[in-house]
Amino acid sequence: MQNPLFSNRRSFVTYLGIWTVVIFFHILLLMITEQVSLGYALADGLVSNVVYAAIGLGLWFPIFFTKSENQKILSSIVNHLSACVVTVAIWIAVTYFLLYSFFENQTVYLAFLQKSLPWRAGIGILFYGVIILVYYLMIFNRNISERLVQEAELKSLVKESELNSLKSQINPHFLFNSLNSISSLTMFQPEKAQEMIIKLSEFLRYSISIKAEKLTSLQDEISNINRYLDIEKIRFGKRLVFELQGIEPCRELKVPGMILQPLVENAVKYGVHESIEESKIEIICSCNSSALIVAIRNAYEPDFANNKGEGIGLKNIRSRLRILYSRDDLMQIRKDQHHYEVKILFPQ
Repeated sequence: MQNPLFSNRRSFVTYLGIWTVVIFFHILLLMITEQVSLGYALADGLVSNVVYAAIGLGLWFPIFFTKSENQKILSSIVNHLSACVVTVAIWIAVTYFLLYSFFENQTVYLAFLQKSLPWRAGIGILFYGVIILVYYLMIFNRNISERLVQEAELKSLVKESELNSLKSQINPHFLFNSLNSISSLTMFQPEKAQEMIIKLSEFLRYSISIKAEKLTSLQDEISNINRYLDIEKIRFGKRLVFELQGIEPCRELKVPGMILQPLVENAVKYGVHESIEESKIEIICSCNSSALIVAIRNAYEPDFANNKGEGIGLKNIRSRLRILYSRDDLMQIRKDQHHYEVKILFPQ
């Protein structure tokens, strides 16, 4: 695992900047409190702190490779005390050796250097504690970030799984009825059978290929609904009438793929299928800069619809809208004695 101070330029520059400030104060304190001349103070400050800065970079690796969530607190304290003693000893030894080599003939400074070893040890312990604390904070921050990323990925996977489960429930009766209609047409109207097969394949291709969480244009969604209704018109003939209003200014606005399909299926099921007369299905679109509103209206028989129960299609649509937009107020249902209308608001 790479040292986090090397993971980005900003962290490393900050580390160097802090040590630069430490060097400045080290030199200043030597000159003021110990009356050390500028040359000696400059050399002392640079050597002492540059050496510890280099050692500090290396402290990351034993921390990272020995850390364990199951490690006991007492054991961790003992390990750090041992590491602190070794680190401070190495730092003082290297610093003393370098400064002694530079000023081996300067007896006054060497006497000061010898006398300063106790407080240098204290400073070394303080530096060790600060560096270790910073590293642990970095580890904690990284773990929190990774956990948040993992939770976000898990939520995304769960969300995608829910959406795929909801979208995949294509009405099997539609497929059975379509295949039966094609089978009948092959005997008497083979051209229409071929046309119906093409439309059915295009409808299924769109239904399968579009991802549940993907937004598509209203135009593409209406085009697929047209394919579906063209297939159903083979079964119902003139009884099925489709009217589209207000599409022009809203064509390119976005809706979830296959979100309107179950509503049109319900309109056919509860309106056209149960009627012996002409039955109209209307899709009415309106839009502004912040929202697209789509209403699907059809004639229906209340007694028949009530006997059928609530229906999984509407529940699935509510669930998809809640997952995608995090709102529960986007779908409204209105009905009277002769018409049933579902209105959906799609935020843009």
